[in-house]
This record gives sequence, structure tokens and C-alpha cells, in this order.
Amino acid sequence: MILIKNNNNMNKIYKISNTILLLFILLLLVQSFDQSFGWGLNQMHPNIYFFTFGTQKQGWSSIIWNENGVIEIIQIILLLFAIFILLSFFFLKKNIFDSQLIKSFIILEIIGLSYFFFEEISWGQHFLNFDTSSIFLDKESFLYNHQGEINLHNTSRLFNEFPRILVIIWCSLSIFLIQILNLNIKSNLKKIVIPSKKLIIISFLILMFVFPDLIVSKLNMIDHHKLHIYENGGFKEFNFSMMLKIILSFNFFRLSELQELLFAYYFVWHSIFLKNLLLKLAESRVTNNNF
Repeated sequence: MILIKNNNNMNKIYKISNTILLLFILLLLVQSFDQSFGWGLNQMHPNIYFFTFGTQKQGWSSIIWNENGVIEIIQIILLLFAIFILLSFFFLKKNIFDSQLIKSFIILEIIGLSYFFFEEISWGQHFLNFDTSSIFLDKESFLYNHQGEINLHNTSRLFNEFPRILVIIWCSLSIFLIQILNLNIKSNLKKIVIPSKKLIIISFLILMFVFPDLIVSKLNMIDHHKLHIYENGGFKEFNFSMMLKIILSFNFFRLSELQELLFAYYFVWHSIFLKNLLLKLAESRVTNNNF
């Protein structure tokens, strides 16, 4: 009964957490839309779009989207939380690991999330403000960093795109592939990939902010220079076709930052569900051994 009660409580928290996330994302979309297009729509249709916080100096809100902004800080907190869950679980509940595969996976996930976390804070540079090593500043260096920071993901596509693709596949497609294709995989591997089918909600949300960009933006269907139509040296209107492509692909804010926030959110709940599943299985084994 304890496990059922805990599961019910966890499911309620999961629903509340998802609701808060969706409301937060909605607020981000409204704010970003207004900042990017509000000023122009206000000029085009002042009687309809009569109020705006946007200005003609376009871009995204630095407080929200830039380094050490709201999105990155939340992302860092989520990553820390996921790492803490896995570490406490691994060291305090060693007796529940009846599979070397699951134990190895948790170790690998702790290492991977720690790397993700430290890369996001440039290994402490964002908070301690120490100087960047010369190896990251030398343009002839293999580790030349395009933003002058101490991290690897800004040095080359290899360290940025490849890990990102793996994370996207894991967080958005892994459950879909196993469920839809009905793949016959080992039981322990399935526990790792799908500790709870409820994770598919987050996977679907991630896909919403990945595939439209992949289709529209990566196929070079967007040209921001064609967004504005000028007449007599001043702004006249937006190119509706281009504006629609930008909106539908969510390219009116720093989409990569929102994607990374969703990845971190997925890892938190994956860790929670995996921990709960393994505890439940361990208690079940103890109960069966007592009979």
C-alpha cells in the first residue's frame, strides 16, 4: 500500500509539474512573439494589436535567453537535481541493483549529466569569472572556442552537434521507437529506456520544438532578411509567408536553449521514474522471498 500511495503522490506531482512547465512555456512564447513581432504588428494594425512591449530593435530578451539568464539557471537547477537523485539513489540503495546493466547505466548517466552540467556553466567560469585558458583563445588551436569560454561545445560541431543528436534521440524518440515498432529488447534494457510510459508526454513536447525547426530551418526555408518589407525607407509590413515559417518553427527566440531546458526536465523525471521502478521491484523481490 505504501508503494501505491507513493506512486499516486508522484503521479500528482508529475501532473502539477507538467502543468507548470506548459504554462511557463506559453508565457515564454507570448513574450517572445511580442518582442519579435509586436512592434511591427502594432504599426500595421494599431487598432487590433494596440499594446506591445516589443521594439523595432529585435531579438530576444537577454534576461530570459542569454548566458546566465532565466532559462539557463532553471536548466542548471534541473540538471543538479537529476544528478543528486541518481547519486543518492546509487550510493544509498546499492542493494536493489540486481542487474549490472542497470548499475552501469546509472553510472554512465551520472557522468553524462555531470558533463552536461559543467559544460553549461563553462566548468564554473560563468560564476567564478576566471580567465579563459589560451588554448581556447588561439584561433589555430583545435580547441579554439568561438565564444571565448572554457567549454567544448563551442569549439566544434563534433562536441556540440553529436552529443545533442544523441540526447534528442534518447529524450524524444527512444520510447516512441520501442512502443511503435514493438521492439523485442531485453527486460532490463526496457526498464532503462521506459521506466514509465508517462515520460512520453515530455518526449512529445520535445518533438514539438525539434521537428518543425529541423524541417523548416535546417532546409534553409527561413531568411530573416526577407521578413521585413520596407517602403520609402521605413517599415511597411512583415512578409507573411516568412513570418509564418519563423513562427511555426519557433525561430523567434533562442530555441536551442528551450530544447536544452526540456532535455534537463526529461532527465529529472526519467531519474525519478527509474528510481521508483527499481525500488518497487526490489520490494517485490523481498516480499516474494519472505513467502
